[in-house]
Amino acid sequence: MIVKIVCIILLILVLIYIYFFPPIPKRKKKYPYALCLGCPNHNDGTLCTSQKKRSELAIKAYDQGYYDTLILSGGAVKNQYVESKEMEKYILEKRKDIPIICEMEARTTWENFQNTKKITGEVPILVITSQTHIKRACAMARSFYKEYSGIYYPDYKLKHIIREFFARLIYIRYEIAKKIK
Repeated sequence: MIVKIVCIILLILVLIYIYFFPPIPKRKKKYPYALCLGCPNHNDGTLCTSQKKRSELAIKAYDQGYYDTLILSGGAVKNQYVESKEMEKYILEKRKDIPIICEMEARTTWENFQNTKKITGEVPILVITSQTHIKRACAMARSFYKEYSGIYYPDYKLKHIIREFFARLIYIRYEIAKKIK
């Protein structure tokens, strides 16, 4: 009896997860914009590993012709360094020909999309982030864009996995609260 109850609870949890985090839509050949999500700099202003990897992936995606213009999104969240501006410097040191727009106010992933939507309007968008973040980011993209997809770099850091686990629980809670209202 207890095994059946546990199985039913697990099934319900899996269905809830699939509902809120559906598969990432298949990538189109090219997007007018790619949104590279920011993350905080170190306190000395240097880029964290995630910022570097996201920036490198944005460069690679541009080289592969996945998008026309890159939007870097992220404000000064944990310190005085504006995430998007610091990532822009890093990218432009490597590739000066990538068209970049910096969104410098966002403090959360939700605000990344909210502010970027004001820039792009209703056009397809490619989301660039980490493996741990991509499912939640694309779940949010669904609230702002009809057409979107995402690319990501591998991320197996335990602290990122744990942080994202709790961030997804918070996201589900907010989404359920919105549906109830």
